[in-house]
Formats: sequence, C-alpha cells, structure tokens
Amino acid sequence: MAKISIIIPVYNTSRYLDECLGSVLNQSFQDIEVICVNDGSTDNSLEILRNYPVKIIDQANQGLSASRNNGLKEATGKYVLFLDSDDYLEDNALSELYGIMESKSLDLLIFKIIDFDDETREKSKYSYFEMDLLKSHVKDDVFCYDDVKHLLFRISVTAPGKLYRRDLIEGMSFKEGLIFEDNPFFIELFLKAKRVLFKDEYYYFRRIHKNSITNSNFDKFSDVITIYNIIDDIIIQSGEYETVKHKLFNRQCRDIYLRFSQVPDKLKDDFFLKIQNDFKAKKERYESDGTLELANKRSRKIFLKAITSKNYHEFESSIEKFDLKRKNKKKSKKTDAKPKAFNRLKKLFKH
Repeated sequence: MAKISIIIPVYNTSRYLDECLGSVLNQSFQDIEVICVNDGSTDNSLEILRNYPVKIIDQANQGLSASRNNGLKEATGKYVLFLDSDDYLEDNALSELYGIMESKSLDLLIFKIIDFDDETREKSKYSYFEMDLLKSHVKDDVFCYDDVKHLLFRISVTAPGKLYRRDLIEGMSFKEGLIFEDNPFFIELFLKAKRVLFKDEYYYFRRIHKNSITNSNFDKFSDVITIYNIIDDIIIQSGEYETVKHKLFNRQCRDIYLRFSQVPDKLKDDFFLKIQNDFKAKKERYESDGTLELANKRSRKIFLKAITSKNYHEFESSIEKFDLKRKNKKKSKKTDAKPKAFNRLKKLFKH
C-alpha cells in the first residue's frame, strides 16, 4: 500500500500534463501511487499519460466529480491528495505534508493554494485560499469543527489544497453532474474530522487561464442552488443546523447572488426563476425558525427581493442599488473620520 494516492482528473490538458506529472513524479517522497483519470479527452492527453509510470483510468466523459470518485475507488494510499491536471505541486510538498500528517495524527491537513497566470507565470494570492481568519484563530494548533463553528463557511472548500486520511473519506463522494461539487464534500468531511491542521504554506500552484472550468460553464452556474440544498441537508442531519443556520443562510444568499451576477444576461431569466422558486419554498421555514431575523441585511435583501421581484432585471437592480448605497455610506464614514482625526491632532499640538 502506498503512503499517498494522488488523484488527477484529466480532460484535454495535454499541454500542461508534463509540468503537472513532473511536479509529482520528481518529488523526493516516492512512496506514492498516481491515478490519472482520463475523462474522455479528445486531444492527445491519453497518449501523454501512457508515457508516465502512472495508473490510468480511461473513461467516457463523465465530468470532474465522477473522475474524482472513480479515482477514489482505486486509491489504496493511507492519504489522498487531489491535483487538477493543469496545476502543479511545490517541490518536496509530499514529503512535508506526509510528515505533518503522521507527526500530528491528522484526519485532514489544509494548506494554501497560490494562483499563477498561464501566460505570464506571475503568481498572485487569492484571499479565499489565504484563510486569514482561520489562521489567526487556530494558529499552529490541531482543531476540529467544534473549535471553529463560527468559521465553517470561511474555510476554502476546494478539493485540492488538502491532504485527506483515506479511510475517513471512504464511502463519501463528489456529487456527479454538478459544478461547485467541492462544497458539500468538504462540509460533510469537516463535520466528522476530529484532528485538523492548517498549514500556512503554499504547496499547490493553481493555473489561471481562459479555459478554466469556472470560466466556461456559465450554463451550469445555477447548480449552486442544488449544492446549497445538499449542504442544508448535511447540516440538518448532523444536528448542527440551529448553531449555524444564519451563517449558512448568509453564505447561501451571497454565493447564489454572486453566481447569478456572473452569468451572461441570456441565462439570467432562467437562473432568476430557479432562485425565486427555491427561496419561496424556504420562506416559511426561515421565518419560523428565526433564520431571517438573525441574517445580515444584505442576505435578507437578496432573499426577499428574489421572492418579490417581477423579473431578474428588478431583482438585480435592487441589489446593485443596495450595494452602491452601502459602499457610499462606508466611503462617507471614512471621509467624516478624517477631519475628526485632524482636529484631535490639532488639540494635542496645542497642549
């Protein structure tokens, strides 16, 4: 049995495979198995994979979730790491990550991802992967969900950027046919993991290019509604709903509106109707269990305007006006604060 199984879904990424696989196979830590799932690629990805000492699963196109699931079924390692085929690992990442998992007896090790531009290779930090709030709260200590309930929706859910104890994720799977599939997988896992550590280091390099999944699947962005319904069920079944219901509501409204705002106008009408129907079905529950009362103003606005607006134009316009008003209010507070601070300084110098 290998110490670490690295699962790499592959779909038409032939130009990146040498860098990706080289970053794995050239690691100092070699007690690994590399499982590449060729998801019906139409370029020469499969031919390239055959040149490397990796296990290949060749399947008809089924999508990212199915590829990860099929890779997991074949994995035998004590730990599992997911790597996208256009990304790469830091030198000695596996050695260091394995050492931490073993020395701390961890269920889950979370580490940082850094983006890099496909054309310029310039690296850039993304606050979502920095997880500053988590870092300031847990520092270098081992923790679990009970220690960071208030931060449940402030931790990166991305499947890469983590090393998993395989027996903990056995029986779990990514939701197939959906995008944003990392979200429920992480929530389910995090609720049951007993020993988690956040490592404030970059071990994973994520390529940003125009062919990235999130830039080409706008017609699937409404999947975010289904994803949050799945998360809702997971949290209810865990018995934690009362504790985090308002945070779940805030995150749900934020993410659904974010994805709605990102799609082209031609897709917004259908997306809006799905949001409206979903929110209408939940309204009575949120009113009776106090969720609406606990939620922040912007989330309430998004939720209620989605229900009452006649069309997506009215919905979007209402939220844009709300956001602009809030932005101007913050700006005006900053402007007002400057003369007050200046006057205080004047008084100090007079004395």
